[in-house]
Amino acid sequence: MTGTDPVRVRGADGVGADPAQAKVTAVADRLESYLYRYDAERDHRAPFAYVYLRLTRTLAAALAEGQPAFNDPDWVADLSVALAERYFSAMDGLESCLATARPHRPAHPGDLPHSVPQPWRDVYAASSTPRSYVLEDVLFSMMAHMSYDLPLALLDLRGRQHGGSRIADFHRMNDVLAASIDAVQSGLATRYWRALAGLDHLFTQQDELLSNYGIRVVRGMAWYNADRLKDPLGSADAQGSIERSTAGLIAQIRAPGDPKLRVALRVARWLIPARRTWPPPGTAV
Repeated sequence: MTGTDPVRVRGADGVGADPAQAKVTAVADRLESYLYRYDAERDHRAPFAYVYLRLTRTLAAALAEGQPAFNDPDWVADLSVALAERYFSAMDGLESCLATARPHRPAHPGDLPHSVPQPWRDVYAASSTPRSYVLEDVLFSMMAHMSYDLPLALLDLRGRQHGGSRIADFHRMNDVLAASIDAVQSGLATRYWRALAGLDHLFTQQDELLSNYGIRVVRGMAWYNADRLKDPLGSADAQGSIERSTAGLIAQIRAPGDPKLRVALRVARWLIPARRTWPPPGTAV
C-alpha cells in the first residue's frame, strides 16, 4: 500500500457493508506504513504518526469488543476514516513539496504549497527548526489534527445525522481515546526520547493537550466548531479560528507573552539537547 492510496478495508469483497472495526483497522494499517517510512527517514513526523496509530488501534479494539457499546458503530468508523483522509492528504501534500525541495527543506509556512492546510504548514515549519523537541512535534500535530481536521471531518459526515445526533457516540470515542493516552505517552517516550517525561517545566504544562483531560477538551471544541461551520452567519469566523489555533499554540510555547518566561525558555532550549532515539526501520508498534 503506497502513501497515496485511499483507505481500503483489508479483504473487502464488495458484498455488503464492511464491519466498523475493519474500517478502522484499515486506517491503522495505512498509518503504520507512514510511520515506518518516517522512522526510516528519521522524519520529525514520526512521533505523531506513532501516537495516531496507537490511538487508532485502541478505537479498533473497542469496536471489536463492543465496549463501549456505540449506538452507531458505522458512523464512528466513518468518522475515523474521514479524519484520517484529511491527515493523509496533508502529509502527501507535504511529501510532494519536499520531493522537489530536498536537500533544502522549507523552514517557513510560506514556503509550502497552499494545497497543504495552513495549520499543517505551521506545524511543519515549527518542527523543522533546530532544537525542536519530540513533545512539541506531537503537540503541534495533535492541535492541527484535532482543532482543524476534526471539525471538517465531522462536516464531511453531516449527511449521516438523520435519525438523531451522534454526540453520545462522539463522547464515547472521547472516553476510549482519553483513557489510553497515558500508556501512549509512555510508549512515545520509550520509542523516541526517554527524557520526555521530564519536560513539563520546559513546556509550562502545555503538554496537558496530550492528556486524558486535554483530549476531551480539544475534541469537544472540535464538535463546537463543526456546529459553527454549519452556521452561514458564523462559518467564516469559525474557519478563521480553526486555521489560526495551531499557530497560536506554537506561539504560546515558543514565544510566550511573559518576557521573563520567554528568556527562560530560550535558555532552557540551549541547556536541554533535542536528543532523539530512532527505532530500527520496521520496528513494530
